[in-house]
Amino acid sequence: MQAEMPVTLLDERETALVAIDQLAKQAIAWAAPIRLGVAQTEAERQAVYRLRYEVVIQHGWMRPEDMPEGIEHDSFDDLAVHVSGYDGETLITAARIIFPQNDLILPTEGAFDLQVEPRGQVVDAGRFVVAKKYSGIEHRILGVLLAQTWLIVRAQGYSRVCAAFASKAMIRVYRQMGFRVTVLGPARFYWGTVRYPILFDVADSSQTLVQRWSSVIGAA
Repeated sequence: MQAEMPVTLLDERETALVAIDQLAKQAIAWAAPIRLGVAQTEAERQAVYRLRYEVVIQHGWMRPEDMPEGIEHDSFDDLAVHVSGYDGETLITAARIIFPQNDLILPTEGAFDLQVEPRGQVVDAGRFVVAKKYSGIEHRILGVLLAQTWLIVRAQGYSRVCAAFASKAMIRVYRQMGFRVTVLGPARFYWGTVRYPILFDVADSSQTLVQRWSSVIGAA
């Protein structure tokens, strides 16, 4: 007979998740006047696709002729929640979230021939972009974009996230931020460059994230 997880471990996990929720809310307040939200209209979603186009061209991941309509878009976008961040009226950052549903193969799973476990409990986050003008504070912007993404994921009852990131250097950035990152497999060419499939279990990162960021954003 398989042993059940002790109640104390479940309680500890929930306590860790609540701590991250609070940290994420503080981070978003700290980022003001940058405004985080979700693209609600088709016009707002098109703005996200245009920003993605600009960023992938700047990074050399694709060429203009690969996207003749001036947007970066794929079939998963129609299923996604599009996270967005504005400085005034200017869209400066975006990401997308795809929740598990039925037999859907998540983008990271399909691109890397993986089945991410626990099945049906992992959200796919991707297409993280920051406008070039804000490259000097890119990690700060990325941090608050992750915070907004996390709160949306949590609102739907999830706490595990898979993604594909561009390099070992970028994985180191996330670890320096305090995330516990598990590399799920070897790198492959995906979304214009070589990337690694990774898994965040944010509850396991709680202590380090709170220690590293509370003093930075506590005054928000």
